[in-house]
Formats: sequence, C-alpha cells, structure tokens
Amino acid sequence: MVNLEHKLTVDDLIVEYMMYKTNNGYEPSFSTSEFINFLYFFESKMKVEDALYENEKLFKRFFERKNESDWSNESHMNMIEDEISNDYIIQANYRLGDYDRSVINTYFMDGGMGEYTDFKGQVFEIRKIIEEYLADVSKRKIDNIIDIDENDLLMGKYVAAQIIQNIWESHIDKLIENQEWPRQCKDINKYLLETDLSTIINLKSIKKELLELYNAISKRIAIMYHQDRNLQISSFGGSYLAMANYKLLIEGYENLFSIAFGKYNKSLNINLSTLTFRESHELGGVYYWDDDPDIKTTTTSIDDKNVKNLVRSLDKHYL
Repeated sequence: MVNLEHKLTVDDLIVEYMMYKTNNGYEPSFSTSEFINFLYFFESKMKVEDALYENEKLFKRFFERKNESDWSNESHMNMIEDEISNDYIIQANYRLGDYDRSVINTYFMDGGMGEYTDFKGQVFEIRKIIEEYLADVSKRKIDNIIDIDENDLLMGKYVAAQIIQNIWESHIDKLIENQEWPRQCKDINKYLLETDLSTIINLKSIKKELLELYNAISKRIAIMYHQDRNLQISSFGGSYLAMANYKLLIEGYENLFSIAFGKYNKSLNINLSTLTFRESHELGGVYYWDDDPDIKTTTTSIDDKNVKNLVRSLDKHYL
C-alpha cells in the first residue's frame, strides 16, 4: 500500500527484494527466515516503516494486505510451507511484473525519479543495499544433475525446434535483404539440414551452431519443465519470472538467440501450461515501440504436426 509520505515500508521491501532477485538472475524465491535476516541487515543501513520480525505473522499480513488492495485476490507471489526446513517459502509467480513496481512507495520516491536507474536517489540506495546483501549469493543455474524424463525431453525438443526454425528464418531473411541468398531457398530441411546451401555459395554456415543449440536447449527446457509444470518463458516484458526463465534458458547462447529474439526483434512467449509457442514481430521490419507499429502474432501448438516433423529431422542430423 502506498502512503502519502512515500516512506519505505516492510511490504515495499518484500516486493523490492523479490523483484531484485527475480530480475537479476537469483532464485525467484526466498525463505521467510532469509528475508528476516535481510531485514535486520537492511535496517542497519536504512529505516523501514511497519517492520515485523515474526516470520509467519509478517508474511500472512503482507499477503492479506496485497490481496485486499493490489492483487485483486490473484496473488503475484506464492507462500508455501517447507516441512523439511520448518519454514515458509515465498515464490514469485507469473503475475509478478511492472504493475507490482508501480503500486509501492519506491515508485513515487525521489520526486517521481525513483524508477530511473541512472538517478542516484533513495531508490538507488535501497537497491544498492539489496545488491550488497546478495553479493555472495550464488545465482540460479540449470540443475543438470536431474535425470531427464523422455516425455519431458520430447517437450523440450518441440519447443527447441520452433526456436531453431525462427532463428533460421531470421538469419535467412537478413541474407535475402542483403541480396546474399536466393529468395526461394528458405526451407530449413532442404537448405540447411539436407544440403547446407551456405557452403555452396561461400557463406558462413550456422548449421553446426544451430544443431548444438537444439541439443542444449532441448535439455534445458526439459529440466525447467520437470521443475515447473506451468513453465512460461518470455523474451519481452510482462512477467518477470517468464523473462527470468528466458535469460536462464539462453545463457551462453545470447548471440544466436539475438538473431531472432529480443529488443527490436521477435518477441518469444512459450507457455507449457497451455502448450503454446507464440512469436510476435512488427510487420515490415524493425520494432519502434513508441510508434505503435502493426504487430503480427503467430501462435502454434507445441506439438504441431510440422513441429514433430522438424524434430525428427533435427534429431536425424544431430545424432
């Protein structure tokens, strides 16, 4: 809840802490004990209004207030009991996003400058304290120790195949635009997998890179899906958690993904709770978001017939 003086409250700090962890590559969750330890650390440097130090009581109050005033009874975080640690875990969910930033006091601090990252006012100091506290905390990683279920791996391959298709199409469209590639030769099976046309017309081939990417991200998505049956991945805005999942997925492969996805390129949205793959792009070229461009959105079923055929082809040429 926003107060008239725009003073930092413990509820604001809970949201800021979760947003910082989610948006900066940390686990998008924390135990209530972790937060209480952080609260003591924070208060040694800056005052917080309305603080409580009883784990369960603090967070039950937080959720009650948020559901009454800001979340319309659809929580943007989850609170679950961890019987092993005898603690509660607070988790970001797919509703956490820019709206949550706009309904807390930090949004209004510093004379309305609180959201500008290059303005070093009170909000900057708040986030620097969070950064300092997390400085020695390990960031989120894909858990490669998990045994991958064959069905989960197949789901990962379906998603990965559509990503590869989009990267290939964007790569070829750029070459066609530069008059370096025959316009009629866009089929990924014919002109990349079966016959790598790049090698014939003396252009740099990306076949090996795309096949390695397909193998790597198939496994990554399978692991992420195993851990989260409602997995969502997004390259653009909306849900902070979906964006964090995207950054985790593409780690080490940012350059390849940037051929098709990201700012000024296609927007990628994967939702494994609805088994859909959606990409959006501006009709006619580059994104200029302020100019309200015409956007084409294509939604495909994860296990579409064409996707299954592409998976078979990619598996055949990678193995």
